[in-house]
Amino acid sequence: MFKQKYIESAKKLLKSIRNKSAEQSLENAKQLFEDIFGKRFAEEIDKNGILRYNSLSGPEENIQYLGVLYETASQSGVYENFSLVVFPDNKENPEQLLLCYGIGTGGITDDAEWLGIPWVRRSIKLLLRYIHNEGWNVENTNIFVKYDITDEYSEIPDTIKNNLGNFSDYTELWRKYGKYLPSVCVITPDDKGAKAFLSHLILYAKFRNWPLRKDFQEILEYKLLPNLIELWRSYPSSEVLSNYLLQRKYLILQGPPGTGKTYLAEEIAKSLKATSKITDYKIIQFHASVSYEDFIEGIKPDVNSNQLIFKEFEGPLLESIKEAINAAKEDKGYVLIIDEINRGDLAKILGEAIFLFEPNEERKIRLRSGKEIMMPKNLYIIGTMNTADRTIAILDFAIRRRFAFIDVWPSEKKLKEILDEKPVDADTKSLILKRYNKIQDLFFRFASDEELHLQPGHTYFIAESKEVFENKLKYEIVPLLREYINEGRLSLAKNEILAFIDSVQGE
Repeated sequence: MFKQKYIESAKKLLKSIRNKSAEQSLENAKQLFEDIFGKRFAEEIDKNGILRYNSLSGPEENIQYLGVLYETASQSGVYENFSLVVFPDNKENPEQLLLCYGIGTGGITDDAEWLGIPWVRRSIKLLLRYIHNEGWNVENTNIFVKYDITDEYSEIPDTIKNNLGNFSDYTELWRKYGKYLPSVCVITPDDKGAKAFLSHLILYAKFRNWPLRKDFQEILEYKLLPNLIELWRSYPSSEVLSNYLLQRKYLILQGPPGTGKTYLAEEIAKSLKATSKITDYKIIQFHASVSYEDFIEGIKPDVNSNQLIFKEFEGPLLESIKEAINAAKEDKGYVLIIDEINRGDLAKILGEAIFLFEPNEERKIRLRSGKEIMMPKNLYIIGTMNTADRTIAILDFAIRRRFAFIDVWPSEKKLKEILDEKPVDADTKSLILKRYNKIQDLFFRFASDEELHLQPGHTYFIAESKEVFENKLKYEIVPLLREYINEGRLSLAKNEILAFIDSVQGE
């Protein structure tokens, strides 16, 4: 991601911080900042409040550190707002550095507004995960990000501090600054640590809207942020889920509309059938009118009789149980797919049969009719659930305990795979991905965790021609986004979404 010359420049700075050399750190910081931001920006960092380096030369009890602050920050003493801080360890021969985003002990003032935008915490959390996945932090040490990055009252949990390398027993640091560190990561001044530091620094620059030089702007836009977004929400593998279903028995695929949950459920069933793990599968759909009598058993009029005669009716569950029993003779299983499982009132639909849904047991129960049934171990159930619609039923904990829940998010990678399999020309594909990424970016930056479930899924964007896609955009995606705004959702993204809608309608 980073050119070696920039890694070497960052290593020089980190080594001078480790050695607690204030003047050398200033010199190395100016060189690195010139590489990243340009000469004019770098020349002023020790005068305008951006760089706090004299703290490295203070007495041990003051806790040495180098801080990247902001214009107009005080050059000594207490400072306010958000920062990027690097602490050397307190050993006789320091080896490690604690890389943190921090809050000045003066608290949050001017930065409060932008720190409240969801993408800030989201990107910090993903950055730490990315660094850990890449192995850039010290091996076998923890990473941590507070739930609320503006929280200046809660200590970092002991379970985290106890596994932070040389910093685990740095009691004075935790006593003085522990509450003011929203994130922590232990590095060393080598190539890996330099990459972790550079990633922290350019993300901090993004928060502050500092202008980056071309090399680093491209790294941020085309490498770092896309890597974080890809890490953010990966699409589940049908192969992995097929194996998991055989172990867990009952799964629910949940996610926003248009993420291909039903398609994925059927893909899992087809895969199991193709590998002779099951004999077959059935798909049904729940809705508000579905009842116990529809799903389990009941009576229905015999339409073939001249008289009013009621016959016993076995619903899809009992039918699937019989199919599974027959499949067991071939040492195979059977799959029942329940689409839109939360659109029905599950407590009423399942009734006493909920007792049967215990993954590790073959339970028996007597139904209302007096018939005794048992749930076979080889009957597998997949439900799909739309998480965007607040008007439908919320599953209670008794039902949640019996199912494993798999998130199925919108995925650019999945969209690319689908488009590659279709006869879509390069220009249309580029337009589709551009529009998809614009909407994904809006949700990444502005949507709360709850609002993420509103993002239109990638299947909304599948089209084989520009004309078809533009019609889907105007008559399916735009009305959905407008409805969200009219309902008072996505308030932080309102202006951005309206601008997007105007750009679409203006074409």
